Amino acid sequence: MLWFRAPEKIYLKKGCLPAALDELKHVMNKKRAFIVTDSFLYKNGYTKAVTDKLEELGIAHDTFFDVEPDPTLACARIGAAQMTAFQPDVIIAVGGGSAMDAGKCG
Repeated sequence: MLWFRAPEKIYLKKGCLPAALDELKHVMNKKRAFIVTDSFLYKNGYTKAVTDKLEELGIAHDTFFDVEPDPTLACARIGAAQMTAFQPDVIIAVGGGSAMDAGKCG
């Protein structure tokens, strides 16, 4: 990776998810979100708050939920292929370091 640009704002406070996602729509004018997470978080409903809010805002979304612990290049390529097919204008990583790392590969 030649460079990495971090977002201008990072929301950390409990309960900040709706405000952060509202900003995607109303300030940044995003229309297509790609969510990157692991299968445990996905299957246990931890991404539902994100997808419900995105649907409320009218933001199309797709989720790659096969991120492995310490993701391999092969895992990243599978996620990147799904992401390329979806053509998002924003990537949302949900989870720990592995999901964050895989999201940055996008």
